[in-house]
Amino acid sequence: MRYLPSAPAEDRALLETIGVRNAEELLGGIPDRLRLGRELALPPHASEQEVAWEMGRLSARNARFCAQFLGAGAYDHFVPAAVDAQIGRQEWFTAYTPYQPEISQGTLQHIFEYQTLIADLAGLDVSNASLYDGGTACVEAALMAVRVQKKRRTVLVSRGLHPFYRQVLATAFAPHQELRLVELPLAAGGTEPADLAAALHEDVAAVLVGYPNFLGSVEDLTALGEVAHGRGALLVSVTQEPFALGWLEAPGRAGADMACGEAMSFGNKLNYGGPYLGFLAVRDSHKREIPGRVVGQTVDLEGRTGYVLTLTAREQHIRRDKATSNICSNQGLAALRANIFLQLAGPQGLAGLAELNAAKAQFLRSRLLELPDFEPVFDRPFFNEFVLRYHGDVATLREACLRESLLPGLDLGPWYPELEGCLLWCATELHTRGMIESVVEVAARVPSLNREGA
Repeated sequence: MRYLPSAPAEDRALLETIGVRNAEELLGGIPDRLRLGRELALPPHASEQEVAWEMGRLSARNARFCAQFLGAGAYDHFVPAAVDAQIGRQEWFTAYTPYQPEISQGTLQHIFEYQTLIADLAGLDVSNASLYDGGTACVEAALMAVRVQKKRRTVLVSRGLHPFYRQVLATAFAPHQELRLVELPLAAGGTEPADLAAALHEDVAAVLVGYPNFLGSVEDLTALGEVAHGRGALLVSVTQEPFALGWLEAPGRAGADMACGEAMSFGNKLNYGGPYLGFLAVRDSHKREIPGRVVGQTVDLEGRTGYVLTLTAREQHIRRDKATSNICSNQGLAALRANIFLQLAGPQGLAGLAELNAAKAQFLRSRLLELPDFEPVFDRPFFNEFVLRYHGDVATLREACLRESLLPGLDLGPWYPELEGCLLWCATELHTRGMIESVVEVAARVPSLNREGA
């Protein structure tokens, strides 16, 4: 309900109409012993303008970056004003769950459109109505693979997956009775088919690999899929930067049986870490095991197009032990933003944005490699993230960048000990040539440990 302010004269008229002198008399039915008898110990109320000023003062204490080169699962993209304008329309102020299609056609239609777009980007047949985030999408994909594969109870997970995703899998998948989670090693920043072949056995239900992976490398889904399918295992691609799907071959067409990950980059802002938007797409043969909600398109008795929730077992909501999943909600508002963004961009627009991201990253990498303190670590294809080794003090470089309001790449040491001294850099369409030159200039004047030693 909207806030409806009232003037003092209106307040008096209301009290006179119900026959009381003041608002205090409305509490007369409450015994005195249960009433506080004094004002709350709170500071005097402030006007809306004063509150706005105070909030502005507090927000000014936050660090403001003129450019950030940090990705690692949270990507800064331009969001057209049209997305915010559309998302604020009253049509979307709907009930929490669209169980009654008669009054929820708008909500059901936009979810169906979102599903269609995700399925198209993934190159697969069916998508659900979104999940909480990329990490839980991985869990749902792994559990679904076990259900599809019947007696197989092991899931292989590439070490190239986002460390947080692997932690969520260890928390929400591995503890299930008789289920096993086995980590695949990385070789030169990616998952090697030979390592996968060595780990496969008759109990493996699925293999989860990044596309691109956490280190920015584009995994060879076709080669990995051939190895996995040869032993009867499913291949699941995990994408943390969905803009890559506008540049790379769709996972389903490259050999993946399922595609999951994070779709927050589509029309959603970083917002201090959320909300995120998990996605999951599968082949038609697996659709009855898909978790969460699926909206379907149909026609009514008069032949008019309509939308309804479908393939949702009732026990999912009332019998947890019989449910395919206990995900009984979806990121409706974030999915709507993604839907609006993708329809505004269109196939050519998304491909153009993806190409711009790839070009910016290539330029950033080439400029950094002109400095003597940086060297490449991997020779794999990448999208808009890449790893460089820094022959200097990473902490000193970071401090120098922060003093110039620049946020450098992620120090990979805490996550991958073998990559101590390496940084994961990211560039998007928001990075101008001037921003890139600024961070290169700062890096160029930071003394390295090598030069200090010399």
